[in-house]
Amino acid sequence: MEEKASPPPQGCSKPHLEKLTLGITRILESSPGVTEVTIIEKPPAERHMISSWEQKNNCVMPEDVKNFYLMTNGFHMTWSVKLDEHIIPLGSMAINSISKLTQLTQSSMYSLPNAPTLADLEDDTHEDNIKTFYG
Repeated sequence: MEEKASPPPQGCSKPHLEKLTLGITRILESSPGVTEVTIIEKPPAERHMISSWEQKNNCVMPEDVKNFYLMTNGFHMTWSVKLDEHIIPLGSMAINSISKLTQLTQSSMYSLPNAPTLADLEDDTHEDNIKTFYG
């Protein structure tokens, strides 16, 4: 699938892109010295691409991830700054397409012994403890 370059977003005219970038486009465009905010958006993935990835990796994608890929098969946002009279590339934010998506497996080599997990974020008792501790 071919990527298409969008013109500078000017506040991201597409509401879904504004959500995907968490409003960063507006922040960047209003920041002094930031220039050339561009987004390369990919067309939506087809359902069979998602099913194929799930079968190949023997796992089921979460619904929100599937919905993301059905909206756009990834994107790449870049921005530059103007320093003196030079334009210098500064930032890049990307979400890979399904074809470049890799399933990660839990490995003790890369995890800390007491590192929080996604399950910890969903633990309501942990939230209650924080409220109690901080008043």
